[in-house]
Amino acid sequence: MNNMILKENEWNTMNNILLDMYEIRDINELTDRLLKTFRMLIPYTQGYYLIFNKEGKIDVKQSSFIFSDDNSVDEYLKHYYHVDYLKYVSDFTKKTVTYRDTDILDEDIRKKTEFYREFLRPKNIPYGCGIILLKEEKIIGIINLFRSSELGDFSDKDLYILDNLKLHLRNIQYHLCAKEIEGKESKLDSVCKQYDLSEREGEVVQLVNDGCSNSEIGEKLSISISTVKKHFYNIYNKTGVKNRTQLLVLLK
Repeated sequence: MNNMILKENEWNTMNNILLDMYEIRDINELTDRLLKTFRMLIPYTQGYYLIFNKEGKIDVKQSSFIFSDDNSVDEYLKHYYHVDYLKYVSDFTKKTVTYRDTDILDEDIRKKTEFYREFLRPKNIPYGCGIILLKEEKIIGIINLFRSSELGDFSDKDLYILDNLKLHLRNIQYHLCAKEIEGKESKLDSVCKQYDLSEREGEVVQLVNDGCSNSEIGEKLSISISTVKKHFYNIYNKTGVKNRTQLLVLLK
């Protein structure tokens, strides 16, 4: 493909989208606005932008879903993400790549997968394409766009547009996430010093900030649930808060 595949107004639109993205200072704003502005270049029926945390898990609060009802999002995150044939690509690629569903598997095989039969076809979004964003060989995000059977499959031109945007989007997301993590760690250090929290109490607060439950905290720190609760009792006494919600407000 050469540069003539896009018209001048399409190049201008793409450049304007990038300029807009580089001005964004919040990861939630990025995921939401990107999905909306993408429709100016690539028509689609439904879409999502998944953000992955440093442990490689989906950060639902920072991810965005457009034109999808809550039940569909919940179904996808709890089950269908794990059987999505897109994982064939994301599990083995070591760099940021674009993809089209119909290029991942032979069409006869693709239509027999659980993901296609039970998720895509019933919702009439049989076609997909997108970008898998990686930094230092670790997945940091997935942008996935779906089309109805009426709109048809994504074209080579659509993939060409994504290919021209992919590295910009990877860098924008990476720096926004790094900045947010740095800000959280700075605030956490400040709270620990201000309230004289012990090193272990600081670790518990960090895991609370990451969204971990009591059992997950116990597992990560190799301590019992009763010990976790004891640490919370001490943290609440030192900081003057009464529950997790107030603790999270303090950290923000």
